[in-house]
Amino acid sequence: MSVHSLRILLIPFSFLYGLGVVIRNWLFDIGLFGMRRIAVPVVSVGNISTGGVGKTPFVELLARRFSQRGHKVAIVSRGYKRKGSGTVVVSNGRTICAEADVAGDEPAQLAAKLTDVVVIVDERRARGAQYAVEKFKSSLVLLDDGFQHRSLHRDLDIAVVSVDEVFEPAWLLPAGNCREPRRSLLRADLVVISRCDDVTEFDRAKERVERWVDKPIIGVGTRVNAVRRAKSNFSIDLAGLNGKSVVAFSGIGDPRSFERVLGSLKLNIKRHLAFPDHHRFSEQDVSKVLGTFRQEGAEYLLTTEKDVARLGGMRETANDLFENNPVFYVEIEQVVLSGEEVLQQRLQRFEHRKLSNVEGNYSP
Repeated sequence: MSVHSLRILLIPFSFLYGLGVVIRNWLFDIGLFGMRRIAVPVVSVGNISTGGVGKTPFVELLARRFSQRGHKVAIVSRGYKRKGSGTVVVSNGRTICAEADVAGDEPAQLAAKLTDVVVIVDERRARGAQYAVEKFKSSLVLLDDGFQHRSLHRDLDIAVVSVDEVFEPAWLLPAGNCREPRRSLLRADLVVISRCDDVTEFDRAKERVERWVDKPIIGVGTRVNAVRRAKSNFSIDLAGLNGKSVVAFSGIGDPRSFERVLGSLKLNIKRHLAFPDHHRFSEQDVSKVLGTFRQEGAEYLLTTEKDVARLGGMRETANDLFENNPVFYVEIEQVVLSGEEVLQQRLQRFEHRKLSNVEGNYSP
Protein backbone atom coordinates (compact mmCIF):
# COMPACT_ATOMS: atom_id res chain seq x y z
CA MET A 1 0.00 0.00 0.00
CA SER A 2 1.34 3.42 -0.96
CA VAL A 3 1.82 6.26 1.52
CA HIS A 4 -0.92 8.22 -0.27
CA SER A 5 -3.42 5.34 0.01
CA LEU A 6 -2.61 4.80 3.68
CA ARG A 7 -3.06 8.50 4.38
CA ILE A 8 -6.52 8.47 2.80
CA LEU A 9 -7.50 5.54 5.04
CA LEU A 10 -6.27 7.41 8.13
CA ILE A 11 -8.00 10.73 7.40
CA PRO A 12 -11.19 9.82 9.37
CA PHE A 13 -9.04 9.09 12.42
CA SER A 14 -7.22 12.38 11.93
CA PHE A 15 -10.59 14.13 11.91
CA LEU A 16 -11.52 12.53 15.24
CA TYR A 17 -8.11 13.35 16.68
CA GLY A 18 -8.41 16.96 15.49
CA LEU A 19 -11.86 17.25 17.02
CA GLY A 20 -10.45 16.12 20.35
CA VAL A 21 -7.65 18.69 20.11
CA VAL A 22 -10.09 21.50 19.34
CA ILE A 23 -12.37 20.57 22.26
CA ARG A 24 -9.44 20.29 24.68
CA ASN A 25 -8.05 23.69 23.67
CA TRP A 26 -11.50 25.26 23.90
CA LEU A 27 -11.91 23.95 27.45
CA PHE A 28 -8.61 25.59 28.38
CA ASP A 29 -9.60 28.81 26.60
CA ILE A 30 -12.86 29.18 28.54
CA GLY A 31 -11.20 28.26 31.83
CA LEU A 32 -12.96 24.95 32.45
CA PHE A 33 -9.54 23.30 32.44
CA GLY A 34 -7.43 25.28 34.88
CA MET A 35 -3.82 26.39 34.63
CA ARG A 36 -1.52 26.12 37.62
CA ARG A 37 0.78 29.00 38.43
CA ILE A 38 4.14 29.10 40.13
CA ALA A 39 5.85 32.08 41.69
CA VAL A 40 8.40 32.73 38.94
CA PRO A 41 8.13 33.48 35.22
CA VAL A 42 7.65 30.46 32.95
CA VAL A 43 8.76 30.44 29.32
CA SER A 44 7.46 27.56 27.22
CA VAL A 45 9.12 26.33 24.02
CA GLY A 46 7.21 23.81 21.94
CA ASN A 47 5.87 22.97 18.51
CA ILE A 48 2.79 21.70 16.71
CA SER A 49 4.31 18.61 15.09
CA THR A 50 6.03 15.40 16.08
CA GLY A 51 9.67 14.83 15.35
CA GLY A 52 12.60 17.18 15.58
CA VAL A 53 12.19 20.85 14.70
CA GLY A 54 15.05 22.30 16.72
CA LYS A 55 13.32 22.97 20.04
CA THR A 56 16.20 21.79 22.20
CA PRO A 57 18.85 24.07 20.63
CA PHE A 58 16.47 27.01 21.06
CA VAL A 59 15.90 26.11 24.72
CA GLU A 60 19.68 26.10 25.07
CA LEU A 61 19.90 29.53 23.41
CA LEU A 62 17.29 30.97 25.79
CA ALA A 63 18.90 29.37 28.85
CA ARG A 64 22.24 30.97 28.03
CA ARG A 65 20.68 34.38 27.48
CA PHE A 66 18.61 34.34 30.65
CA SER A 67 21.62 33.12 32.64
CA GLN A 68 23.67 36.00 31.27
CA ARG A 69 20.93 38.35 32.48
CA GLY A 70 21.40 37.07 36.02
CA HIS A 71 18.53 34.60 36.30
CA LYS A 72 18.85 31.24 38.01
CA VAL A 73 17.40 29.18 35.19
CA ALA A 74 15.76 25.78 35.52
CA ILE A 75 14.78 23.69 32.51
CA VAL A 76 11.82 21.37 33.08
CA SER A 77 11.02 18.59 30.62
CA ARG A 78 8.89 15.48 30.53
CA GLY A 79 11.93 13.38 29.68
CA TYR A 80 10.46 11.57 26.70
CA LYS A 81 11.13 7.79 26.63
CA ARG A 82 13.12 7.84 29.85
CA LYS A 83 13.11 4.94 32.28
CA GLY A 84 11.00 5.44 35.38
CA SER A 85 8.77 8.31 36.43
CA GLY A 86 8.46 11.06 38.99
CA THR A 87 10.74 14.03 39.63
CA VAL A 88 14.36 13.45 38.64
CA VAL A 89 17.14 16.03 38.94
CA VAL A 90 19.29 15.64 35.83
CA SER A 91 21.61 18.51 36.80
CA ASN A 92 21.71 20.59 39.98
CA GLY A 93 23.49 23.42 38.18
CA ARG A 94 26.90 22.14 39.22
CA THR A 95 27.08 18.43 38.45
CA ILE A 96 25.19 15.94 36.30
CA CYS A 97 23.05 13.72 38.50
CA ALA A 98 21.36 11.40 35.99
CA GLU A 99 22.26 9.84 32.66
CA ALA A 100 20.20 9.68 29.49
CA ASP A 101 18.42 6.42 30.27
CA VAL A 102 16.66 7.92 33.32
CA ALA A 103 16.70 11.54 32.12
CA GLY A 104 15.76 11.30 28.46
CA ASP A 105 17.93 12.30 25.51
CA GLU A 106 17.29 16.03 25.33
CA PRO A 107 17.51 16.74 29.09
CA ALA A 108 20.78 14.78 29.27
CA GLN A 109 22.13 16.77 26.34
CA LEU A 110 21.12 20.09 27.90
CA ALA A 111 22.61 19.13 31.26
CA ALA A 112 25.93 18.29 29.60
CA LYS A 113 26.11 21.63 27.77
CA LEU A 114 24.63 24.00 30.37
CA THR A 115 26.72 23.36 33.46
CA ASP A 116 25.22 26.24 35.47
CA VAL A 117 21.56 25.46 34.73
CA VAL A 118 19.26 23.19 36.74
CA VAL A 119 17.63 20.49 34.60
CA ILE A 120 14.66 18.51 35.92
CA VAL A 121 12.42 15.90 34.32
CA ASP A 122 8.91 15.18 35.50
CA GLU A 123 5.84 13.94 33.62
CA ARG A 124 3.92 16.48 35.74
CA ARG A 125 5.67 19.63 34.58
CA ALA A 126 4.03 21.88 37.21
CA ARG A 127 5.37 19.66 39.97
CA GLY A 128 8.84 19.68 38.43
CA ALA A 129 8.78 23.45 38.05
CA GLN A 130 7.67 23.94 41.64
CA TYR A 131 10.45 21.63 42.82
CA ALA A 132 13.00 23.75 40.96
CA VAL A 133 11.78 26.88 42.72
CA GLU A 134 11.68 25.33 46.19
CA LYS A 135 14.84 23.21 46.03
CA PHE A 136 17.14 25.35 43.90
CA LYS A 137 15.61 28.84 44.26
CA SER A 138 15.25 29.09 40.49
CA SER A 139 14.07 32.51 39.33
CA LEU A 140 12.88 31.45 35.86
CA VAL A 141 11.61 28.17 34.43
CA LEU A 142 12.08 27.11 30.82
CA LEU A 143 9.49 24.53 29.82
CA ASP A 144 10.85 22.23 27.12
CA ASP A 145 8.24 20.87 24.69
CA GLY A 146 5.45 22.64 26.53
CA PHE A 147 3.13 24.00 23.83
CA GLN A 148 0.50 21.29 24.39
CA HIS A 149 1.09 21.14 28.16
CA ARG A 150 -1.37 23.93 28.90
CA SER A 151 -2.05 22.97 32.52
CA LEU A 152 1.00 25.02 33.60
CA HIS A 153 0.62 28.76 33.12
CA ARG A 154 3.32 30.37 31.04
CA ASP A 155 4.27 34.02 30.70
CA LEU A 156 5.78 33.59 27.24
CA ASP A 157 4.64 30.90 24.82
CA ILE A 158 7.06 30.18 21.98
CA ALA A 159 6.27 27.85 19.06
CA VAL A 160 9.04 26.49 16.85
CA VAL A 161 8.39 25.35 13.28
CA SER A 162 11.12 24.07 10.98
CA VAL A 163 11.60 25.69 7.61
CA ASP A 164 10.90 22.31 5.96
CA GLU A 165 7.49 21.79 7.58
CA VAL A 166 6.40 25.30 6.58
CA PHE A 167 6.28 24.11 2.96
CA GLU A 168 4.86 20.65 3.65
CA PRO A 169 1.20 19.55 4.00
CA ALA A 170 -0.13 19.86 7.55
CA TRP A 171 -1.89 16.51 8.05
CA LEU A 172 -2.94 15.80 11.62
CA LEU A 173 -2.03 12.58 13.39
CA PRO A 174 -2.23 9.75 12.45
CA ALA A 175 -2.43 10.64 8.74
CA GLY A 176 0.44 13.09 9.18
CA ASN A 177 2.77 14.31 11.89
CA CYS A 178 0.94 17.39 13.17
CA ARG A 179 -0.15 17.39 16.82
CA GLU A 180 -2.31 20.44 16.24
CA PRO A 181 -3.61 22.41 13.26
CA ARG A 182 -1.59 25.42 12.16
CA ARG A 183 -4.15 27.83 13.55
CA SER A 184 -3.01 26.74 17.02
CA LEU A 185 0.01 28.96 16.42
CA LEU A 186 -2.36 31.80 17.32
CA ARG A 187 -1.72 30.83 20.98
CA ALA A 188 1.96 31.59 20.61
CA ASP A 189 3.47 34.91 21.64
CA LEU A 190 6.40 34.31 19.33
CA VAL A 191 6.94 31.99 16.35
CA VAL A 192 10.44 30.73 15.59
CA ILE A 193 11.26 29.36 12.14
CA SER A 194 14.18 27.01 12.66
CA ARG A 195 16.86 25.43 10.47
CA CYS A 196 17.02 28.29 7.99
CA ASP A 197 20.14 28.21 5.82
CA ASP A 198 20.09 31.97 5.31
CA VAL A 199 17.93 35.09 5.55
CA THR A 200 16.53 34.55 2.04
CA GLU A 201 15.15 31.15 3.00
CA PHE A 202 13.73 32.61 6.21
CA ASP A 203 11.99 35.43 4.32
CA ARG A 204 10.26 32.90 2.05
CA ALA A 205 9.10 30.85 5.02
CA LYS A 206 8.04 33.91 7.01
CA GLU A 207 5.83 35.09 4.16
CA ARG A 208 3.94 31.81 4.28
CA VAL A 209 3.64 31.68 8.09
CA GLU A 210 2.24 35.22 8.05
CA ARG A 211 -0.72 33.85 6.08
CA TRP A 212 -1.57 31.62 9.06
CA VAL A 213 -0.97 33.93 12.03
CA ASP A 214 -0.33 37.58 12.82
CA LYS A 215 2.45 37.03 15.35
CA PRO A 216 6.06 38.16 15.78
CA ILE A 217 8.31 35.80 13.80
CA ILE A 218 12.05 35.27 14.03
CA GLY A 219 14.38 32.98 12.11
CA VAL A 220 17.19 30.83 13.48
CA GLY A 221 19.85 28.71 11.86
CA THR A 222 22.39 26.14 12.94
CA ARG A 223 26.10 26.73 13.40
CA VAL A 224 28.71 24.04 13.98
CA ASN A 225 30.79 24.85 17.05
CA ALA A 226 33.06 21.83 16.99
CA VAL A 227 33.46 18.22 16.00
CA ARG A 228 34.53 16.25 19.08
CA ARG A 229 35.77 12.76 19.80
CA ALA A 230 33.02 10.88 21.63
CA LYS A 231 35.55 9.12 23.86
CA SER A 232 37.46 12.19 25.07
CA ASN A 233 35.61 15.34 23.85
CA PHE A 234 38.83 16.29 22.05
CA SER A 235 37.94 18.60 19.13
CA ILE A 236 39.42 18.45 15.66
CA ASP A 237 40.06 21.25 13.19
CA LEU A 238 36.90 21.90 11.17
CA ALA A 239 38.83 23.04 8.11
CA GLY A 240 40.75 19.78 8.15
CA LEU A 241 37.50 17.83 7.64
CA ASN A 242 36.98 19.17 4.13
CA GLY A 243 36.60 16.18 1.81
CA LYS A 244 37.10 13.56 4.53
CA SER A 245 35.08 10.37 4.07
CA VAL A 246 32.59 9.61 6.83
CA VAL A 247 29.81 7.22 7.73
CA ALA A 248 27.12 8.99 9.75
CA PHE A 249 24.56 7.46 12.09
CA SER A 250 21.74 9.07 14.04
CA GLY A 251 18.51 8.42 15.90
CA ILE A 252 16.75 11.77 15.73
CA GLY A 253 13.37 13.08 14.65
CA ASP A 254 14.54 14.71 11.42
CA PRO A 255 17.59 12.98 9.90
CA ARG A 256 17.59 15.54 7.09
CA SER A 257 18.65 18.24 9.52
CA PHE A 258 21.77 16.26 10.43
CA GLU A 259 22.56 15.72 6.77
CA ARG A 260 22.34 19.48 6.19
CA VAL A 261 24.79 20.08 9.03
CA LEU A 262 27.18 17.49 7.61
CA GLY A 263 26.81 19.08 4.19
CA SER A 264 27.93 22.43 5.60
CA LEU A 265 31.21 20.77 6.64
CA LYS A 266 31.86 19.70 3.03
CA LEU A 267 32.35 16.08 4.00
CA ASN A 268 32.32 13.07 1.72
CA ILE A 269 29.33 11.25 3.23
CA LYS A 270 29.56 7.59 2.27
CA ARG A 271 26.42 6.47 4.14
CA HIS A 272 23.98 7.81 6.71
CA LEU A 273 22.39 5.13 8.88
CA ALA A 274 19.19 6.77 10.14
CA PHE A 275 17.56 5.02 13.11
CA PRO A 276 14.18 6.01 14.65
CA ASP A 277 13.99 8.98 17.01
CA HIS A 278 15.17 8.19 20.57
CA HIS A 279 16.47 4.83 19.37
CA ARG A 280 18.28 2.75 21.98
CA PHE A 281 21.21 1.23 20.15
CA SER A 282 21.70 -2.51 20.53
CA GLU A 283 24.79 -4.64 19.98
CA GLN A 284 23.37 -5.54 16.58
CA ASP A 285 23.04 -1.84 15.73
CA VAL A 286 26.65 -1.20 16.74
CA SER A 287 27.76 -4.15 14.59
CA LYS A 288 25.81 -2.71 11.66
CA VAL A 289 27.37 0.73 12.11
CA LEU A 290 30.90 -0.64 12.40
CA GLY A 291 30.36 -3.07 9.52
CA THR A 292 29.20 -0.24 7.27
CA PHE A 293 32.11 1.93 8.39
CA ARG A 294 34.65 -0.75 7.45
CA GLN A 295 32.87 -1.71 4.24
CA GLU A 296 32.86 1.90 3.03
CA GLY A 297 36.49 2.45 4.03
CA ALA A 298 35.58 5.74 5.72
CA GLU A 299 37.93 7.78 7.89
CA TYR A 300 35.44 8.86 10.56
CA LEU A 301 32.15 7.87 12.17
CA LEU A 302 30.00 10.92 12.87
CA THR A 303 26.86 11.24 14.97
CA THR A 304 24.84 13.87 16.85
CA GLU A 305 25.14 15.32 20.36
CA LYS A 306 21.80 13.79 21.20
CA ASP A 307 22.93 10.31 20.19
CA VAL A 308 26.16 10.60 22.15
CA ALA A 309 24.17 11.66 25.22
CA ARG A 310 21.90 8.62 24.81
CA LEU A 311 24.81 6.26 24.26
CA GLY A 312 26.44 7.66 27.39
CA GLY A 313 23.69 6.01 29.42
CA MET A 314 24.32 2.65 27.72
CA ARG A 315 27.84 2.00 28.97
CA GLU A 316 28.54 -1.44 27.50
CA THR A 317 27.22 -0.46 24.08
CA ALA A 318 29.06 2.87 24.17
CA ASN A 319 32.34 1.29 25.25
CA ASP A 320 32.21 -1.19 22.39
CA LEU A 321 31.62 1.61 19.91
CA PHE A 322 33.82 4.40 21.29
CA GLU A 323 36.85 2.53 22.60
CA ASN A 324 38.71 1.58 19.44
CA ASN A 325 36.87 3.48 16.71
CA PRO A 326 37.11 7.08 15.45
CA VAL A 327 33.62 8.11 16.59
CA PHE A 328 33.01 11.86 16.63
CA TYR A 329 29.94 13.99 17.27
CA VAL A 330 28.95 17.36 15.86
CA GLU A 331 28.44 20.08 18.48
CA ILE A 332 25.99 22.70 17.23
CA GLU A 333 24.28 25.83 18.45
CA GLN A 334 21.43 27.95 17.16
CA VAL A 335 22.00 31.51 15.99
CA VAL A 336 19.41 34.17 15.28
CA LEU A 337 19.44 35.02 11.57
CA SER A 338 16.56 37.50 11.59
CA GLY A 339 14.49 39.16 14.32
CA GLU A 340 17.10 39.73 17.02
CA GLU A 341 15.39 42.95 18.13
CA VAL A 342 12.04 41.17 18.41
CA LEU A 343 13.59 38.46 20.57
CA GLN A 344 15.34 40.99 22.80
CA GLN A 345 12.09 42.88 23.37
CA ARG A 346 10.34 39.68 24.41
CA LEU A 347 13.07 38.68 26.83
CA GLN A 348 13.25 42.12 28.43
CA ARG A 349 9.68 41.75 29.67
CA PHE A 350 11.02 39.41 32.35
CA GLU A 351 13.77 41.71 33.59
CA HIS A 352 11.88 43.48 36.35
CA ARG A 353 9.42 40.85 37.46
CA LYS A 354 9.65 40.24 41.24
CA LEU A 355 9.37 36.84 42.84
CA SER A 356 6.42 36.33 45.13
CA ASN A 357 5.57 33.73 47.76
CA VAL A 358 5.91 30.34 46.09
CA GLU A 359 3.50 28.53 48.34
CA GLY A 360 0.81 31.13 47.84
CA ASN A 361 0.87 30.82 44.07
CA TYR A 362 1.03 27.10 43.46
CA SER A 363 -1.73 24.55 43.59
CA PRO A 364 -0.66 20.88 43.48
